[in-house]
Amino acid sequence: MNRILIIDPGKGWGQFVSKMYCFQKLAEYQNSKIIFLTKRSTQAEYYLRDTTFCDEVIYLNEPRKGIKNIINNIQSLLENINKINKFNFKACYVFHPSLRYLFIAKFSNIREIWGLGFKFQNFFLGKNKKLYLSFFAKTKGDNEALEFVKKITNASKIDYKPLSSIENSLRDTVGIIIAASGNEKRWSIKNYLKVIKFLKEKNYKKFLIISGLDQSKEEELINENFRDIIDTTFTADKKINDVIPYLKRCKFCIGNDTGFSHLSVNLDIETMVIQGDCPPQTYSKLLKHIDIEPDVTRSSKSIHTIKAEKVLDELSNFLNRRGGRVVEGARLESV
Repeated sequence: MNRILIIDPGKGWGQFVSKMYCFQKLAEYQNSKIIFLTKRSTQAEYYLRDTTFCDEVIYLNEPRKGIKNIINNIQSLLENINKINKFNFKACYVFHPSLRYLFIAKFSNIREIWGLGFKFQNFFLGKNKKLYLSFFAKTKGDNEALEFVKKITNASKIDYKPLSSIENSLRDTVGIIIAASGNEKRWSIKNYLKVIKFLKEKNYKKFLIISGLDQSKEEELINENFRDIIDTTFTADKKINDVIPYLKRCKFCIGNDTGFSHLSVNLDIETMVIQGDCPPQTYSKLLKHIDIEPDVTRSSKSIHTIKAEKVLDELSNFLNRRGGRVVEGARLESV
C-alpha cells in the first residue's frame, strides 16, 4: 500500500478539519493513503477513522517550554522521528511553518519532502518543493493549505468534498452549537434561547445542543425553558466520538465559530456560523456566515454586537431558501 505522511499540528481542530478536502485531493493525486502526524487536540482519530483516504492518525509528542525541558524535548523529537521511521512513506508534506516539524521530516527516512517554506523554512527546501518562493513572501492566510495542494497537484481548482454524508431521510435534528474555545467566540446563551424558540415555532422539535465541558449551566437554562416541549440531546458530558452519530443526523446547524461547526460542514451539513473575532472562511458553500457589521472592528467583544434579530432574520431567509417554511399550515419539508 502506498502511504504519504502529512505533518500538521493544527492551529485548532476546527482549522484542521477545514483543510480535509485539500488532503483528500492530495491522497487522490498520489494514489495513496494518508497517515497524519498531528496534535492530540485536533481529535483527528474520531472523525477520520472511517474515511477512505486516511490510514492512521499518529499524535505528536509535544515539546515543553523552558530551558529545564531541553533534554525532554530532544527525546520527544527523537520519539516523533522513530514513529515515522516505522513506515515506508512515499512522500511527506509539512503543513506548518515551524522548523521543528520540517526537521522531523528531514531526519526521517523520507526522500521526497514538501513544506510551506515560510520564513526560515525557505532555506531548507528545494525551489520546487515549497509554496513560498521567498523568505520575504507574505502569508496566504486561510488559503495556505489550498494553494499548497494546488501547487503540488498542478490543479487550477480544488472542489470541496465532505468527509461523509447520510441520506436526508435519516436527518431529523437541528444542531445548536453553543460550544466554543473562548468567550470571544461565544454568542450569548440568551440569544440562543430566542433561536431555539423561533425554530420551535417553525415546528422543529428535535435538537442537538453541542456544548462544552464548562457549559452545564447553559444546558440547564435551555432545559428549564423547553422541558417537555422539544426533544433535546445535550453533549457537555459526551466525548467527540459520542457526539458524531448525533451530529450526522442534523438537517442543519447554527452556532459559534468552533471545531464542531467545521466538522458539521465536513459531514455534509449546511451550517450557519455566527462570526466574531475572526473573519469568515469560505471553503464550502455549506458554510453560511452571520458576520459583524462592516463598521464594527473585530475584537474579543465583537461577537456581542450581533443582535438576535439579525440572526433570526438570516435564519428565516435560510429556511425559506431550503423550502422549510410553514405555508398556510402545511409543511414544505417534514420536520
